[in-house]
Amino acid sequence: MKKIVSIFLLLFIFGCAQSKNDSIDLIEEKLSNIIPIELNIESISDSQLPNFFEVKLSDGSFFYVQQDGEYLLLGDIFKITNEELINLSREKNYSKAKAMLKKIDEASLIKFSPEELKYKIYVFTDVDCGFCRKFHSQIKSYLDEGIEVNYLAFPRSGTQSETYKKMSTAWCSANKQEILTGLKKDINFENKDCLNNPIKTHYELAKSIDIQGTPTIISQSGFTIPGYIDAKDLIEYLK
Repeated sequence: MKKIVSIFLLLFIFGCAQSKNDSIDLIEEKLSNIIPIELNIESISDSQLPNFFEVKLSDGSFFYVQQDGEYLLLGDIFKITNEELINLSREKNYSKAKAMLKKIDEASLIKFSPEELKYKIYVFTDVDCGFCRKFHSQIKSYLDEGIEVNYLAFPRSGTQSETYKKMSTAWCSANKQEILTGLKKDINFENKDCLNNPIKTHYELAKSIDIQGTPTIISQSGFTIPGYIDAKDLIEYLK
């Protein structure tokens, strides 16, 4: 009897796996005729929404597709409880960002610390990004609010770009803060590189949580703000 039950169980599991694979193949086939040619499907996986897969594209965007490939949903998923709406998509992003923060080598950051520390943020930056420059030009206002700014490098044009070379000069210098500030004011420095250059690692960390632009600000809890925000408004998110 136990052997019969085991056989039926194995057949059921195999059937479910095969059915899931068939659904994924169907979805890939349908989407290949819809998504822009320059984008690729990076993954199709189970989602928190019953009977829907989460589809992630190569540009970091994602959406949800019914398992039979009939319907597509864009946007966040909310769970309705008796007391509140829970943004499941945001919670997932929080956990991904928080896990990423644990992988950061603190010694690889360029830090700007306040006299009295209240909050820490991690900022992916690009020295040629206009809003990154605006953010940095107001660095004193963040420090005055007790916010420690920890910079990670994210050259948007990639790790073979001129921006990468400029940012390497900051991260490979003894006076990192001064060089980074100068670069964001269009001051030219002689390019410098080093064996322990962390920028490629920073770049991969950013890509692992689908960061596309700069500045991207991440709190210690994993809350992520894509884009510029002034110190007063930022404090409201950090409280």
